[in-house]
Amino acid sequence: MKIVQAIFTAGFAGSERIAAELCNGLAEKHDVLLLVADDCDKDPNRSILSYISPRVQVRRVPKFLRMPRVVLEVLRAKASVYHGHLGRAVGYAKFLPGSIKRVATWHMGRPVETVGLDGVSLISEWQKTLLPSRRGRVEARVIPNWVSEFRKPSLERVAALRAECGFGPDDFVFGFVGRPSPRKKLATALEAFLKWNRPDARFLIVGAGPEVGRHAGFSADDPRIRYLGHRPDALDLYAVMDCLVVPSREEPFGLVAIEAMRAGCRLIVHNSHGLADIAATNPEIDAIDTTNPDELVAALERAYRLRGVAPRYDMTLYAPDARVADVEAFYRDLLTARNRARRKAMP
Repeated sequence: MKIVQAIFTAGFAGSERIAAELCNGLAEKHDVLLLVADDCDKDPNRSILSYISPRVQVRRVPKFLRMPRVVLEVLRAKASVYHGHLGRAVGYAKFLPGSIKRVATWHMGRPVETVGLDGVSLISEWQKTLLPSRRGRVEARVIPNWVSEFRKPSLERVAALRAECGFGPDDFVFGFVGRPSPRKKLATALEAFLKWNRPDARFLIVGAGPEVGRHAGFSADDPRIRYLGHRPDALDLYAVMDCLVVPSREEPFGLVAIEAMRAGCRLIVHNSHGLADIAATNPEIDAIDTTNPDELVAALERAYRLRGVAPRYDMTLYAPDARVADVEAFYRDLLTARNRARRKAMP
């Protein structure tokens, strides 16, 4: 198959990671072209281009006249499938000819828009509630996000990272990974941590975002809280954490939870949306109402009391090869349906 993937964002977060891993996986068997914004690497440390396999062709598309440029690139590629990720890339699908199967991965938490699409890939079961009651012949399929295996750092490396953070070998470390923004509700977790007030507990924050100043203030006021900002070695830092806290109340999926599971961290998450779906098949995840300070304090205590006990997670749903194969099968099903419709229309 000849496949065009498109994502026109700057920075590198969960949606960009999945788009990159999907491109890389599909490129093992197919011709894959990735369309990106011409300024996608304005921060070279946080660019999707750093994660793309040499097997994937890449085209930068300027913002000026982007829509017709995208259409032209897709036609030049003689693509059988166009797959858009996030707003602009999804919106351009409706300008492509119907001979090309137009697919979107719905990385968002708002109602699904199906205009101009043949297929929608949902990243979590709960998103079925976002589908319009009338969507014509648009097919929808749940294909969860995934995280590739990553090498865990050596004991020496973990010790060095803990020392960098100012943590002792016996400190129990809670962590937060992501963009500190109002939606992520990091302040809720920090306030519960301070209320709980265990002297040998620490809280590590990894990520940069609009509320950096506010959360950096917590670390300035209390030496038990350490703020690192954006780190290219974020995956290594999971090994420093005993428990990851994900207080966000509206995560369409919750990729950091899967990363933490791969790293063997305990998890405290808000019991809704994508995080609730992940917890449904992994009972060792402590899924609670993080809006309730007393519940969150109790969850911190439960995790602390389980120190030294490794959690067991079922990662079957989040196996990279299987999920890329699911996307490939979705494409084939859509193309088969198109060919069947063509044969029916023949006199």
